[in-house]
Amino acid sequence: MKRSSYAPDLTPKEICLVVRQYHEGHFTRVYHEHIPRHRISEDALKYLLPALVMKFENSEPLTIVRSFLNKRGKDPSAYPFRWEATYPEPGVLRKYCGADTCAWVDQVVSPSNFWTTAMESRNR
Repeated sequence: MKRSSYAPDLTPKEICLVVRQYHEGHFTRVYHEHIPRHRISEDALKYLLPALVMKFENSEPLTIVRSFLNKRGKDPSAYPFRWEATYPEPGVLRKYCGADTCAWVDQVVSPSNFWTTAMESRNR
């Protein structure tokens, strides 16, 4: 299996943050950074990913406020984020949110599966 083109050097002790934008049929990566896994909690990631999406969408304050509203009531309306999780390669979990502007985090969740795939990739 081919290693992820966004994080070929990902290690189990770090996470990979990526933001990409869709425009006129093309995706462009606008942000990419690896940070030590122990420096950010899962809870903080739930707020960080939408914040990155809103930053690169140049969101207005009203949109930012509405992104934190719950779905009880209709006025003012909430601005919900679409969340998904995938496994882009063995041993790696990707959680992402957004649509045309999408932010995600890749993290190794099964080092044994991840390293097996990484070694196979390096031997090709």
